[in-house]
Order: sequence, then C-alpha cells, then structure tokens
Amino acid sequence: MGREQKTTVISESGLYSLVLRSSKPEAKRFKKWITSEVLPSIRKTGSYGGHVPAFIKRYNENWNRVSAGHFSVINELVVRLWGRLEMVGHMMADRAPNGTQLRPDTSVGKLFAKWLDENHPRLSGSHSMYSHKTDEWEGDARQYPNSMLPLFIEFVDNVWIPEHSERYFNTRDPAALPHLPKLLPAKAA
Repeated sequence: MGREQKTTVISESGLYSLVLRSSKPEAKRFKKWITSEVLPSIRKTGSYGGHVPAFIKRYNENWNRVSAGHFSVINELVVRLWGRLEMVGHMMADRAPNGTQLRPDTSVGKLFAKWLDENHPRLSGSHSMYSHKTDEWEGDARQYPNSMLPLFIEFVDNVWIPEHSERYFNTRDPAALPHLPKLLPAKAA
C-alpha cells in the first residue's frame, strides 16, 4: 500500500518441504494427495495427469462406431489387454522405439480371423465392417456379433497372449514382457 514491506521468497522445493512438515489440516490433505496419488503416478508412468494413452484415445474415437449387438477387437482389447497390463503394473507404451504407434488390435484382429478360418470355419464369415478412425487414416475394420464374444475371449486368453504377445511386444514395448505371464488365465484345478 505504498510503503515498503518485507517479502520472503521461497523456492518450490522449499515450499514443498514447508508444507510437508506442517501439521495444518490443509497441508496434511496436500501431503496425502502428493504421496498417495501424484508421486506414485509419476513413478509408474513418468508423468501426472492429462495424458490420455494413444490406445485409449483411439478406443474413445471408435467405440460408438461399432453397430449395436457387435463388438470390435479394439473395444475388447481395452479390457482384455490394456486394462489387464495396467492392473499388473505396466502402462502400455504409446509408441515403439522406432516411433510407430502400438496397435495390438491389428495383430489380434488378423490372427483372430485366421484362427476362426482354421477352427470355426462356419463362423469365419460372420463379421461385418465398421468405419475405424486413427490419426493417420479412416477405413473399414471388422466387427463381430456379440454371440462370438466367448470365442474371441478364448482366442485372446488361450492363443494370442500365450503364443503371440511376446513376439508382438518384443520390439514394440519390451518393458511389457515381464508382465505378460501375469495375464495368462489361471489353470483349472
């Protein structure tokens, strides 16, 4: 207010030190948020907040393009691969070391179609197409009737994960490799 005042300047690290030592309720809530949410997220993913993984972004752009009564490979892989990897402690990389975007749904989709041809030829032509969008292109992708979902789950759990996932992730997201065995279904007793 027009007169000289004393000002204390504190660094960012000094501010955190001060707040983390404080016994005020607001400081305790801040400390709990920092130590239980922010720091674990940074340790797990390298960042906190705002970033939507590329696989989830593509899912978000396409989930409502699939016809009612049908499923798409990407819609199911969000739960059966991406979500399960996260549950066992791995965030799937957005891009491979060579810069290409990870798209396991392409690998799974091609191999599922081949598996259907070989194991369920009567059902192999039961798909229709929907318009799938990526950052680079928009084109037709297969959608399957929901009645085939148990076959897809069987394929992912008993064929793709144990027989093909290691080869897929080996050069694309090597950090996923130690987590893949944790995705295998438990053997029946």
